[in-house]
Amino acid sequence: MEFRFDNIEHELDNLIRTTNNIVDISNYNFIEPVGMAILYALYEDIGINLKNWGPTNSYMNVMFNKEYDSSKNYIPIEKVRHGSIEKNVKHITDMIIGHKDFQNLSNTDRKDLYDYLYYMIGEVLNNALHHSLSPIGAIIAGQYFPNLKKIQICVVDRGVGFLSNLKRKYNVSSESEAIKKALEKEVSCPPERPYSSSQVDHAGYGLFVLSEIIKHTKGRLKIISNDGAIYLNENGKLYSTDNISTEWKGSIVVFEFYEKNINLSKDEFFRTYIFTDGGEDIEDIFF
Repeated sequence: MEFRFDNIEHELDNLIRTTNNIVDISNYNFIEPVGMAILYALYEDIGINLKNWGPTNSYMNVMFNKEYDSSKNYIPIEKVRHGSIEKNVKHITDMIIGHKDFQNLSNTDRKDLYDYLYYMIGEVLNNALHHSLSPIGAIIAGQYFPNLKKIQICVVDRGVGFLSNLKRKYNVSSESEAIKKALEKEVSCPPERPYSSSQVDHAGYGLFVLSEIIKHTKGRLKIISNDGAIYLNENGKLYSTDNISTEWKGSIVVFEFYEKNINLSKDEFFRTYIFTDGGEDIEDIFF
């Protein structure tokens, strides 16, 4: 068994159906960061007991115990609270950029990668911490896959989800409709500015910009909110579904990003794809 980006919905259902809060993960041969973040969020929120780590034992030790090793490709799990977003975003971005595969990039290309990652990670964490009312804050994990030249970042919270916020303003009746609404440009709002850095000067366009970056760099994005989900594939096609697992509570945002597909600096990207109509049409609501 494996816990990957592609089968999150199925594995969520398996995890929730536990006996006495015991989760036996001995059957998993491989768990991606998204799986680790979900397991950790359940551990923090409802105190699940992870039993029989099996083949994933060494990986679990690193991810759960925050024993970062620069020679490895994965980033240990971090728990993020209000007031620490800037610190966590910088720490995680620095760890990714520090991988040996990125040391041969030109200074310009490394800066571009840094700027994109800093922005995307910051926006997802900001969204989770300022709109979800999650009792555990936000859980973030990541990994660089050298063979695929792919970066995966996942943020999990155990809050109210998308529908709870957006239904007060818009005619949305399901979680998937609410997620799709949150991806629209005019629905993003300026955040409460929990961090202040030139790297996130354009913060406030939220998940719309994240989805645009993923779309134009041929990455992948999956967002799960309670029992609803959307999936943006590498060809820019958006899929949605509901009733994936009626017991899951909270939000999961996971994206996969490829440095090789960056063709513009972050500022150039905003000028080309985001500020096409003046960039001032942001409504003052959630997300």
